[in-house]
Amino acid sequence: MSWTLEDLLLFSPQVYWRLFALENESVWPAQPVVLAAGALLALSFVRDRRHAGRWLGPVLGAAWLWTGWHFVALRYGTVNWAAPTLAWGFYAEAALLAGLGLSGRLVFMQRGRGARFGLGLLVAAVLIWPLLAPLGGRPWREAEVIVIAPDPTAIATLGLLALAERSRWTALLCVAPVLWLALSTLTLVTLGAWQGWAVLAALLVGLAAWAAPLLRKPG
Repeated sequence: MSWTLEDLLLFSPQVYWRLFALENESVWPAQPVVLAAGALLALSFVRDRRHAGRWLGPVLGAAWLWTGWHFVALRYGTVNWAAPTLAWGFYAEAALLAGLGLSGRLVFMQRGRGARFGLGLLVAAVLIWPLLAPLGGRPWREAEVIVIAPDPTAIATLGLLALAERSRWTALLCVAPVLWLALSTLTLVTLGAWQGWAVLAALLVGLAAWAAPLLRKPG
C-alpha cells in the first residue's frame, strides 16, 4: 500500500478553514482592536527601536502564549491530535521572548536590506495576511489576524527578529516560527491551498533577512 501526504491529514480544506471562522467568532470584536494596536505598536517600534525590546518582547510573548493555547491547542487540537503537543513550542517561544525582552537582551538596531525585508514582513503579517482569505475566494470570517492566528504571528516575529542584534538567543527565537511556518506550508500545500506558497515565501524571506547581516562582508 502506498501512502501520500494527503493520507496523513485527518481533515479536509473546508474543516481546516472553518477553524479560523470559529476562532474569529469566539473572540469578536478583538480583531479590529488587535489590528489597530498592531499598527500603533509597529509605528512606535519604527520611531524608537533602541528601547523597543523591553516592551515588545513581553507583548510578542503574550501573543505567542495566546495563539498557542487558544488556537493551536484548543481549536486546532480538535482536528489534529498532535496540535496540543505543538502548542508547547509556542509556550516556550512566549517565555523566551518575554524573558529576553525584560532582561534587555532583545535589542532592535539592525539596518540595511535585511532590516527592510523584516519590516516588510511585519507589515504583511499585520495588514496583508487578513486579506488572503477574500483574495482566495473565502469569506472574511476565515481571515487570519495576527495574535489570533498562528501564521501571521510567526511571520511578524520572524520579521522583527530580522531587525534584532544577532546572538545565540535571537537565533533560538527563530526556531519556533521557522518550524511552525514550515509545518504550515506543508499542511496548506497538501490541502491544495495556494496560500501555502505565500507562507513559504514569507518563511524564505524571513530566513534571508535574518541571515543577511551574517553574510555581509567586512567593509
